[in-house]
Amino acid sequence: MKAQPTAKRNTQYLIPIILLAAIVVYVWVFAGLAFDQHAGMRTHKADLGQVDQAIWNTSQGRFVEEIKDDFVSTRLTDHVEPFFALISPVLWLWDDVRALLLLQVIAVALGAIPLYALALEKLDQLLPAHQRAHIWHNEPLPQRRPELVEGMTRPLALAVALAWLLSPQLQSAVLTELHAIPFAAPLIVWAFWAAEKQRWLHFVVAALLLAAVKEEAALLAAGLGAWGVWRLGIGDWGLATGDRRLGRLFRSLFAIRYSPFAILLLSLAWFYLATFVIVPAHAAPVYDVAASAYFQRYGALGDSPVDILKSFFTQPELVWQIATEPARITYLWRLLAGFGLFGLLAPEILLLCLPVFLANLLSAYPAQYYGEFHYSAPIVPYFAVAGVYGLARLWRWLGRRFTGESGSYQHMAASNVGVMALVSFFTNSRSALRPLLAGGLALWLLLWAGNDYLTAGRGSGGGRYDPTPVTAHHRLLPRFTSQIPADATVTATAAIHPHLSHRHYIYQFPYGPEAAVPAEWALLDVTSNTDMAPGDVKAKVDSLLASGWGLIDGGDGFLLLRHGAPDTTIPEAFYDFARDSNAKTRSGKDAEDFANESLLNNSQFAIHHSPFSFGPLTFLGLELTDWPRWRQTKVTTLWRVEEGFVPGTVRPWVEIRTPGGATLLDSDQLPSPAQVWYPPERWQAGEVIRLESLWLFLPARWGVAVGVGVAHGPQPARPESRLPVLGGAGGLLDATGTLGLAGWFGRQADGRVAADGDEDARPADTVSAFFTTADGEQVTVAVRLESPVPAGRVADLRLEWRTENPALWQRYRVFAHLRGQTGNVAQNDGEPRFFVPIAPGPVTVDWRQLPIPAELPPGEYRLVIGLYDSATGERLAAFDTDGKATGNELSVGFIEIAASLVPDQACALIPLSCASQPFE
Repeated sequence: MKAQPTAKRNTQYLIPIILLAAIVVYVWVFAGLAFDQHAGMRTHKADLGQVDQAIWNTSQGRFVEEIKDDFVSTRLTDHVEPFFALISPVLWLWDDVRALLLLQVIAVALGAIPLYALALEKLDQLLPAHQRAHIWHNEPLPQRRPELVEGMTRPLALAVALAWLLSPQLQSAVLTELHAIPFAAPLIVWAFWAAEKQRWLHFVVAALLLAAVKEEAALLAAGLGAWGVWRLGIGDWGLATGDRRLGRLFRSLFAIRYSPFAILLLSLAWFYLATFVIVPAHAAPVYDVAASAYFQRYGALGDSPVDILKSFFTQPELVWQIATEPARITYLWRLLAGFGLFGLLAPEILLLCLPVFLANLLSAYPAQYYGEFHYSAPIVPYFAVAGVYGLARLWRWLGRRFTGESGSYQHMAASNVGVMALVSFFTNSRSALRPLLAGGLALWLLLWAGNDYLTAGRGSGGGRYDPTPVTAHHRLLPRFTSQIPADATVTATAAIHPHLSHRHYIYQFPYGPEAAVPAEWALLDVTSNTDMAPGDVKAKVDSLLASGWGLIDGGDGFLLLRHGAPDTTIPEAFYDFARDSNAKTRSGKDAEDFANESLLNNSQFAIHHSPFSFGPLTFLGLELTDWPRWRQTKVTTLWRVEEGFVPGTVRPWVEIRTPGGATLLDSDQLPSPAQVWYPPERWQAGEVIRLESLWLFLPARWGVAVGVGVAHGPQPARPESRLPVLGGAGGLLDATGTLGLAGWFGRQADGRVAADGDEDARPADTVSAFFTTADGEQVTVAVRLESPVPAGRVADLRLEWRTENPALWQRYRVFAHLRGQTGNVAQNDGEPRFFVPIAPGPVTVDWRQLPIPAELPPGEYRLVIGLYDSATGERLAAFDTDGKATGNELSVGFIEIAASLVPDQACALIPLSCASQPFE
């Protein structure tokens, strides 16, 4: 038997093995991340719990039935997803929500296989179909030696498939809890492959499954039907217009190959039925509106399909303005870049997804066009397939120019041996370059896809890698869920809901106890997301315990209750979340051991220093838990209860402050679940109390000040209502000696929070510019500016004042003015501050923040500082570093104001996070 050529033997099995290995790794990584999200309680009723319950009910014969608030409803009020009936039997094999999360990851990963097959099919077609029929006339080497073509095209096809697996949009889709639309991705690629191979049964199955995924997927199926009809009469570049070819096309519509045309018509009909009949009919009794609620997402363009469509003709400028916003342009760019920009060479493929793409691009809901939710999952396949067709066209065009034709010498006019040898050398040397060409194209594609992953990928090493920490607290949950009967009616807090959603009746707390089918069990985690204020959660629990409910179990913030249980006493173990069980271990460590201590996958760190003693309470330190993706932070303060503490007489006081001394939040605005459930009235001497805040959105720089207030006195924000620091002041105190600065922090360029050190507060240089009073006393100043600063943010100005007479600060105040051509554009005046009002000394650190107006034009603006008499307003004389008089103010440099930042996803969705959006 003749041995296979080396090139074919090397690639025929190796490349598919590499692809399968990549798919396995993808499933392992992203299923693991999805499972950790669930175990770490970052999944909620919306959306995992409600989707999972609908699929589980479907597996029990109740098609997409779900609970809304406290009544039985259906997902048909929002979406039409018959596809759920097809995947629901997986729960017969593994009755766990993770089965669906795993299935979602597997489905998306398997899309790489038909994409690889499609790429191989297109790349192997070195000549268009009508030219391949006449290959005898022009017989390039690769057409006679197909194994050489395969040896080069298989790696190219593999690169396309790997780009699919590297796509950040698909990775985000499988990590956005659970939705129907990610299942559309592999079906779309399968349908394209089937159309290319003329496998019309495959095409019909893929298109029908796609239409069943979700109502808007029917539009995509209709587009595929149009593509199939087109492919019946299309060569690679244009329609064959011969009468015989066209006649064959129209006859095929009424033969077995009529299926694409049928898919087109059926999909359009199904889209209309699902969107404008089924959803409105079910939405009307629930939402009092007989229409899909999702048309409300288009803001000024209108709130109905007709109004939105009319806007394209009546408000084209507005449509263009929205579509060309920087974030939306970036959305399109990243979709193209993920597949090497080759999609630009096949625009007809991209047109097929235009309705759904525009629905994302023009939406007023940023999640649809930032690419980090599930909305882009059905769009990526079109950019991938367009990339395949574009790459194939480029490959063919380049291949013709790098292919020798030495086999056609018999058609040449008679020539001498030298001429024929020269032609042979030229043509065959061009053929020898084709492997390099293939390698270059594969490298180009992988570099673009790899860069896209490094920028926005969700796996390890990706720019948006966001692993979920799973703590000992989270691992307690199965202890409580295992005690609830499988058929029990349950109410649960938002983060617990998807852990119990495989049942007919499950409500999100506080719904359920008064429902038509009332909840019999309640499982709460007061430390995680409840969608309620901590005080409201406690009030509802107290109400239940007073109306026939009792405790079954409790621990570390979890409460398990059952209607009719006799015990109404909350077990002591429940309060463990408010008490630090590691207090003895912590107290034995040095301060340096805790500074920036990394815990929980770098999402948490502790700052412990010499304690602040306030008598009955001692502040031990801080712990911060940060979620960089959303720029959310939890602030935990640790307090030791000392001997002599009288319950109910004092309480901790915490303030979150800006560097310039403004109070952002205080204890009255920072409700801690621990302080609600385990108030100071219950504290015992020797305990270490953990007061963890809810998730906070804080500015780019902020600090934590702590004190102890009199429990029943006036507002502890007033110094006279706070106890003085008695000793062990390991940090800066305010001027009254009743507030201690526990630490200050900044969000870094990578989005993470880090503790700032003294060097971050002090100027870099000791500039000897100075001011003089009428009595001849001098005040020198050193200055540090930050530049550039985007409009709409704050400019940080660090000053260090030195004087031999600190009493001057009782009379004089600082001014800092940022000036443009027409005058001041920003200013900050007042006494020196460093997070708290400080007691001036020979050296006084002063941190000022100047708010930059969002509408300020970019450019350089001069910063001047000075001192003035607080009583008269008279300014002190200023002198520069050379001792030269500069009048009554000192110009310290220029601050470059840059254009306002383009909001990132967190800022676009949560305006409170905009103040901490990183910038270079």
